[in-house]
Amino acid sequence: MTEDAEEAQRELLHRIQTEGVRVAYETALAVCRDPKAPAPAKSTASATLFRVAGYFDRKDQSPHKEPHEMSPEELRSEIKRLSQLHKRRPPNIFE
Repeated sequence: MTEDAEEAQRELLHRIQTEGVRVAYETALAVCRDPKAPAPAKSTASATLFRVAGYFDRKDQSPHKEPHEMSPEELRSEIKRLSQLHKRRPPNIFE
C-alpha cells in the first residue's frame, strides 16, 4: 500500500470513529423513537444500543442480590471478596 493510500485509510478511519459513530448513534435513537418504524428495525436498533452500552457483555449475568437474599455460601463468598478488596485498597489517612 502506498503512503497516500495509507494516509487516506487513516483519515477515513478517523472519520468513521468520530462522525460515523455519532451518525450511527443518532440513527439508532431515531429508529427507536419513530412510532412508524417496523418492530424488527426497532428491535435491531435497541439491541445495538444495548450492546454498545455493554449490557450484553457483562461477566456477571446474574442480578445483584441483597444479603438477605443470599445463601450461606453466597454470603461467605461475598464477605471474602469484600475483605480482599478492602485489603487491596490504598490506606486512608483518616482511618
